[in-house]
Amino acid sequence: MELQQLRYFASVARHRNFTRAAEECRVSQPALSIQIKKLETELGGPLFHRQGRQIVLTNVGRHLEGKAESLLRMHQSTLDELKDAVSSGGEAHFGATLTIAPYLIPYVVGHAKQDDIPPFKMQENFTEGLLASILDGTLDFALMSTPVEEPRLLVKVIAREPFVLVMRADHPLAKKRSVKVGDFREEPFLPLSQIHCAGRQIREFYEQGAEGQKATFESAQIDTILKLVAKGQGISLLPKMAVLESLDEALCYREIEGAKIGRDISLVQHPDRYLSDAVRKLMGLIEDCLTDFVA
Repeated sequence: MELQQLRYFASVARHRNFTRAAEECRVSQPALSIQIKKLETELGGPLFHRQGRQIVLTNVGRHLEGKAESLLRMHQSTLDELKDAVSSGGEAHFGATLTIAPYLIPYVVGHAKQDDIPPFKMQENFTEGLLASILDGTLDFALMSTPVEEPRLLVKVIAREPFVLVMRADHPLAKKRSVKVGDFREEPFLPLSQIHCAGRQIREFYEQGAEGQKATFESAQIDTILKLVAKGQGISLLPKMAVLESLDEALCYREIEGAKIGRDISLVQHPDRYLSDAVRKLMGLIEDCLTDFVA
């Protein structure tokens, strides 16, 4: 049994799809299938079987699934620990969600150079993809909105970021220092797509008693929403860090009075993952930088 075979198996088990697994592992589907077949031959039975278009784990496959993830994490953790022992602290691998990375990470990169933080690599992805990468050992940790439904991982909340109301600078509500929820219920609303955790949280809040809701356009891109707001197409609720980094003279934002609307931002890691000195330093820097953004 080879580690590469376990990686291929773990990817197929995670995606329940050979094509997506091959793309993730950066190999051709025939090459991946050959290695899975060799693994099945060695174990003496099939790991997957098809039910229509679906791929389902067999009993042997289900038993191997947890073992494979554990072995892959142990292997990666051992490599990281050894690298840490012979280098200046190793290289950190972390991830961040799409509604955090574009705004916070450039700030982190600038401070990393000043603070002599060792080199690091970052993966930008949706929450589900980051969780999978933590579980398979690809990432040391990830920065994301929580809560997340993954009991196998450790979650450390490091900041609470408010969602703010964004509008044109000449909007009537811009004359107020703060606004209440009732002030904008009748306004055309531009929601962030629910493919993002932040989008789901915003939508859940906005739909509470939203009899007069007028959701006019949904976008997965915060920049698109801001440009539509600037064109007078409506208002939006967005994470404060995104607004602060993208605000221009045509736009303004207001805090929402009496509403605790926002998101917890957390560092998420696997409890069995060895964290090198480089990783710990980077986690500390991210926490400090995030405080600057949401204070």
